[in-house]
Amino acid sequence: MDHAPQSPLTQFLNSFRFQVDADHVSPCPQPPFVATDRRPAMPSADQPGIDSPALPMAGAAVASGGVANKAVLNKSSLNKNKNKNKNKAAFGGISTGDGQLIPAFQLRRLHQQPSRNAFTAAARFTWELLDITPPPGPDFTRLETKVLLSMQKRDRERVRRLPDIQQETALTVAEFTRPLYIENIAGYEQTDGLFQGILTACEYVGLIYKSKFNRLRPNQFEPRLRPLLPVPAHEAFPSNHAFQCFSIVFAFNTILPEHPATEELARVAQNVAENREWAGLHYPSDTKAGRDLARRFAPYLRDAFAATYNAVHKEWV
Repeated sequence: MDHAPQSPLTQFLNSFRFQVDADHVSPCPQPPFVATDRRPAMPSADQPGIDSPALPMAGAAVASGGVANKAVLNKSSLNKNKNKNKNKAAFGGISTGDGQLIPAFQLRRLHQQPSRNAFTAAARFTWELLDITPPPGPDFTRLETKVLLSMQKRDRERVRRLPDIQQETALTVAEFTRPLYIENIAGYEQTDGLFQGILTACEYVGLIYKSKFNRLRPNQFEPRLRPLLPVPAHEAFPSNHAFQCFSIVFAFNTILPEHPATEELARVAQNVAENREWAGLHYPSDTKAGRDLARRFAPYLRDAFAATYNAVHKEWV
């Protein structure tokens, strides 16, 4: 039986083996990484010297079987957040060769569970099972499309928002470093790197939840809607833009709870999320779900990026 080819992200993450025990996740000894066009071969369980299988991708249905999450295989979506290879050391990112930085170690830490068996630990991704309210049924969705149709008629407001909508298609850290007045300023590399790492990690996690709920985009439910941007191939619920943006807000608030800019960051996050509604790409309930997911996911993000959280704190105090 033929299997679908693995995406470059799947191949990359699965090529790095990690040891998992009750207290920590640590990388196994690896040969020096060399950027080439040839992807590392996956180790086989039949090879001598291999005691346990490599940790699977979080998008794979480990416990129940099945193929890798189809949304995670969407290369066009996973390649949105490029940061021009800035601050590689800030969050432990490794370049895949196309400008994309993947916080590989932090993503692997998300797989940590209180078990001394690596495979058992990796099979229980509790952060994939967070209790967020599922999307509403067709009757409420129909009401939401009426709201979006009403917004579509407000041409002046749509035109006013259009430049921001287009700019925010691919989220960048500038949306959040600018309100902090640290954009392009030396001395805040850890902050810049943390924000980029959160954007990348949350995009990956958000795609898993999108595939889980499998909600149609608004224009698929209501053909009269005319989105201002090309409609992404993956599902609508929850809004990944809302999830990513509010995850940065909650992370910064965790690190510096008394900082006065937290309120401004929250305003930026809300505006970015609402712009996706004005663009006709998301229902309001998608936005709310993205914010709720960010709140529930925040402790896992803090644990995965703990060292970087500490480094960011030192930059500001």
